[in-house]
This record gives sequence, C-alpha cells and structure tokens, in this order.
Amino acid sequence: MKNEKIRTVRLGAVLLVGVMLITAGGCTTGTTKNNDTASTNDSTTVTTTLNPAIAAAAQEALKFYQSVTLDQPRAQLETMLAVPGEVQADGRVAYRDPVSGYGVLIKYGEDDKVFAKRLIPTAKAPELAALNPVPVTDKQAYRMAVGMPFYEVQDVMGSDGIEISLSKPETGDPKQVTGLGWFNPDGSYAVVYLNLPQGLVVGSEFVAV
Repeated sequence: MKNEKIRTVRLGAVLLVGVMLITAGGCTTGTTKNNDTASTNDSTTVTTTLNPAIAAAAQEALKFYQSVTLDQPRAQLETMLAVPGEVQADGRVAYRDPVSGYGVLIKYGEDDKVFAKRLIPTAKAPELAALNPVPVTDKQAYRMAVGMPFYEVQDVMGSDGIEISLSKPETGDPKQVTGLGWFNPDGSYAVVYLNLPQGLVVGSEFVAV
C-alpha cells in the first residue's frame, strides 16, 4: 500500500509533459505486459536510452501545446503563437506550427479565454512515438476502468505517457481533466483521461490511423 501511494503522488511529475523523458540523454524504464493473453506472469522490463536529438525534436513538437496556459486571453495567445487560427465545426480553434507541423486545439470560454487545450499531432508523430519504450495497443487503452488509479495506468500502458490535453473544471464540478498520450510509429495513439488532483481514470480512447 505504501508503494502504491508513492506512485500515485508521482502523477504531478508526469503532468509536466514528460519532462524527464524529454531531457537530453535521459533513460526511461517501463514494465510491459503481454495484453493478448490471460497470463499475468509475462511482464518484462525494457530500458531505453533517449537520444538527445529525439529529446530535442519532441520538445519542439510540443512547443505550441506547452506554451498555452488555461485562462490565457485569446488576443494574447494569438500574438504569442503568431499563426492564424482555423475555426473548427465545433467552435474550437486550431493553431499549427508551420515548422514542426504540430499544433494546439483550443476551446475558448464565454470570456474568450482558454478553457481547454489539446495537442494536434502530425500524421505519424514520430518524435513522440520515439519516447515510448514499446508500441501501445487498443487493448491496453480499453482496459482502463473508471476510477482506476494512476499507478495501475502505468502498469497497463508500460510507461508514464505525456500530457496532451488539459481543461478547466466544468461548472459545478471541482475536478479538472487531463489526457495522457502514448504514440505509435504508424500514427495511432492511446489517450487516458484522468481527473485532477486525484489522478483517477475517467475515460480512455485509442485513435487509429
């Protein structure tokens, strides 16, 4: 129980958009499981060394997303990003970095301030896929049960993931929701949504190519 509490507390560090994974020359260790069988004794530990060039590329890919803060005024955000926004059918606005191809999707509140943000990846997001120790599957994503604590998410997914979405609490609900993503080389990715500050699962999805 003591170890489980310690691992839950580590959620705060993970929500810094994978800082430890993106620092140059870093190492990441993940426990991976064979999710296609009923066995629970087939886990292996995979240690990968993160190439400094990959770390730098990942940091550049996340630049637009990381630079946006909740409650940021729209005029300030658009001046900072210095690219035109594209209004989507649902009213959200997409801003994309012309250099990296990555971007950020913004939902504005009635006060014209940032209510929620989500990373817009490229078609294959190779920089982010390179941060994963191993590929992730739809089976892993849909093993997430509502209320599952973060340390169990780590066990199922094999690593911490990186923050790719964050929103303010809805009216009458004190909890925020964040999304952690795991990317594959083919462009597919898994997202697990957690409430804050508890860090408990509220949903998950697998985005196929």
